[in-house]
Amino acid sequence: MKQLIILILIIILGFIVYDFYKDWDRFHAPEYHYSTETIIDQEYHNQDVVMMYHDAITDLNSFIKLQWTANDIDVRLPEDDDLETTLAVEEYAHKLARVTYLEQKLAQSASYKSNGWNNQQIIDFENNHSSPEEIKTIGQKNLMKKLYNNHWENSQRIGAKNVLIFEIQKKLIAQGYDMSLDGVFAKATMEALANFESKNNLFPDGKIDVLTFEALLK
Repeated sequence: MKQLIILILIIILGFIVYDFYKDWDRFHAPEYHYSTETIIDQEYHNQDVVMMYHDAITDLNSFIKLQWTANDIDVRLPEDDDLETTLAVEEYAHKLARVTYLEQKLAQSASYKSNGWNNQQIIDFENNHSSPEEIKTIGQKNLMKKLYNNHWENSQRIGAKNVLIFEIQKKLIAQGYDMSLDGVFAKATMEALANFESKNNLFPDGKIDVLTFEALLK
């Protein structure tokens, strides 16, 4: 009889310990904080995206902990396939997808910046799907088109004023020539062009032609 009582007490104690453990376990979830080794751009041009990324991680972590403590569901490694678990796992996947999407966006920006891009170049790329080099090439082609379409106006007449001359002046000023940046084909611009042509083994006539322009773009 005594042995039976002891056995019953052991069983009761076991239930008490198990119940205590389950209560403790509910409020001590396994490591649930989202972590990644991905390098992201914290200085991304749109800081709202950075904020949304960190908010999404907080939301994801809170959801994981809530499901563990309230419903005893580990949404990352579910043990059951009942409806409640299935719905929780689907919601977890949705929240994780949002984190991943924002993380990839910021990681891509960090990668571009590691290659020397700045925020404006990243904005241009996101808007036009063209790299800085491609955007530069497009701009150069447009300038060449202006040169071909209005060659006489651009290359011959003192006093001519247009976008092409303005761009040429920028190129010359960047190389150390002293002149006004006003888009006007004045004597100073002609003399600077002649000097540039001479240094680049071109006929130094101070006129804007295709060879001179291509040399300036290099």
